[in-house]
Amino acid sequence: MKKFYFLSLVLFSAVTFGQSVVITRVIDGTLPHDGCDGSEGTFSPKIIEMYVSGTIDFGADDYRLQAESNGAANEGDIYWGGIGLYLSDLGEVTDSFVYTVNIPTDNGTPAQPLYDNTLPIFTDMYEEIPANKVIFSRYAPNMNGNDAIRVAIYDGDNLVEVIDQFGNPLDVVDGDDYTATWAYQDSYATRNYAVAPNGGNFDNTTFTYAGNNALDGVTCTQFVDAIGLGVLSTKNFDAISGLTMYPNPLSGNILNITSDANAAKTVAIYDVLGKQVVNTVTTNGTVNVSGLTSGVYIVKITEEGKTATRKLVVR
Repeated sequence: MKKFYFLSLVLFSAVTFGQSVVITRVIDGTLPHDGCDGSEGTFSPKIIEMYVSGTIDFGADDYRLQAESNGAANEGDIYWGGIGLYLSDLGEVTDSFVYTVNIPTDNGTPAQPLYDNTLPIFTDMYEEIPANKVIFSRYAPNMNGNDAIRVAIYDGDNLVEVIDQFGNPLDVVDGDDYTATWAYQDSYATRNYAVAPNGGNFDNTTFTYAGNNALDGVTCTQFVDAIGLGVLSTKNFDAISGLTMYPNPLSGNILNITSDANAAKTVAIYDVLGKQVVNTVTTNGTVNVSGLTSGVYIVKITEEGKTATRKLVVR
């Protein structure tokens, strides 16, 4: 079943995150894992889509994808599933979407994966996605619709850095709690365009949510049309009429932000690792950025409930 794969890298041409990786889509599938004409199971594919900005050699550094299942009562109870999935098989990736797909296991003791380095339902729908951009694994996140996901770098057993995270385990009481804003049981969530990696500080507003059970009863064709792999949501972004940010590149201490409404604006600025370095409100269209060092930043601007994102270069 050949489906057109929208690899819309052009979406990222206007906004750069530097060398980094962001989680762009989380999918809890509802289809049979043995293919579009199959009948085995009703819970595939479980997909994590990520976008690599710049060049990352996943084989050189210990990048891992981890899941926190069933929530946590407090910070001390958060458990990111041990080792997680090594992303080294992706090798060197430049400006491209990549994917992890969970391979279901049988009921044996010990349990064994049902397929070897593939999942028929995924390849039926997305045969045009290059094989070197997908990791099929039993250790890929096997999400149940309320599991948080993160990309992290390790040095042996030591966590070095959380690059990006979807979901907050503290929002989930237990495995049956799907009330969190970001819950996606039998559904999916899509990252909004131009949102930088969050460094582990998840913000509900950075994703668009289909809502629980959105994929119940869908066919393969309906699944592909709904999910839209390789395309990011533009909802609520670039929605401020007449928005202008200058000077850019910036070599001074003052950033000017104007719009047709010229109303009060909330301005948040993030570095390429997703760390928020400025958070302020301007009523006169000026923002003091004297504390920023040379580099590339993402500026998130909110005015009258509308949000836009811009890249800022500081010299």
